[in-house]
Amino acid sequence: RFMFCTADRYVIDPEEAVKLCDENTIGICAIIGTTYTGEYEDVKALNDLLVERKVDVPIHVDAASGGFVAPFVVPDLEWDFRCERVVSINVSGHKYGLVYPGVGWVVWRAPEYLPQELVFNINYLGANQSSFTLNFSKSASHVIGQYYQLIRLGKHGYRSIMSNLTRNADYLAEAVEKQGFVIMSERNGAGLPLVAFRFKTPEGDEERHYDEFGLAHHLRCRGWVVPAYTMAPKSGVKMLRIVVREDFTRTRCDSLISDIALCCQLLKDMDKEDSKRLEMYINKHLTSLGKGEGAHPEYTNESHSLQGKTGKTHAVC
Repeated sequence: RFMFCTADRYVIDPEEAVKLCDENTIGICAIIGTTYTGEYEDVKALNDLLVERKVDVPIHVDAASGGFVAPFVVPDLEWDFRCERVVSINVSGHKYGLVYPGVGWVVWRAPEYLPQELVFNINYLGANQSSFTLNFSKSASHVIGQYYQLIRLGKHGYRSIMSNLTRNADYLAEAVEKQGFVIMSERNGAGLPLVAFRFKTPEGDEERHYDEFGLAHHLRCRGWVVPAYTMAPKSGVKMLRIVVREDFTRTRCDSLISDIALCCQLLKDMDKEDSKRLEMYINKHLTSLGKGEGAHPEYTNESHSLQGKTGKTHAVC
């Protein structure tokens, strides 16, 4: 069962999530650092409701992005094993764990929460070994890289880096808001160090003949890869997202702020027909929108496939 975002709520509603649980529910997945806006879902409220109503459903926390941020920026936030119904947590080392892509971690509260049917036992390497992974012949360099970062940086180093990223994200959000955008992400460490924003909805007779995809296109021409996307299934809600990385300095931040202002002015100076032509060009040629000439074919009428049901293609993560 899915709980979709709305135009004014971008995270799970604990009350509604608990109501969706029944005798067939095997778990609830909460996210620390959502894809759209980087917000932290209220795991503590979800946990307390399950306990209060005696609903025996465990919680898995997807902390792929926030697992290396929240503990250092907001250490008092309860989303981990301090919540009794949380039984497993996953985190990506290749995001804010500061390691190259290809490494991720999952932690269980206790061994009994890992079903034995998911454990693969082998003995052809000379001894019995238990493995819970789909990867066999793979380099261990990423594990060594993560170990190096943990030892070298420690808690103090990660806290310093993540706090600096949060300050830069807040600085960027304030500047973007002054340019007239609506900020959709949280600030002051209440979410990931990113800025999710959109244009204000035109009021009255006001009309805007360009959208977030047009701005993303112009920013790309200036060398910035700022994704524009819609919030499924609310395809009418468009937004842009800027993820603040460790190498995103205050100087780069100021350059991006200036380029956003420049690109907005370019869009305003375009007449309606030019904007329409730009929109048609983006839809036709940019494969990142799934509509380019080199994109995969669309099968919208298939009831048995993921693409037919949701418009998305199959993938293995």
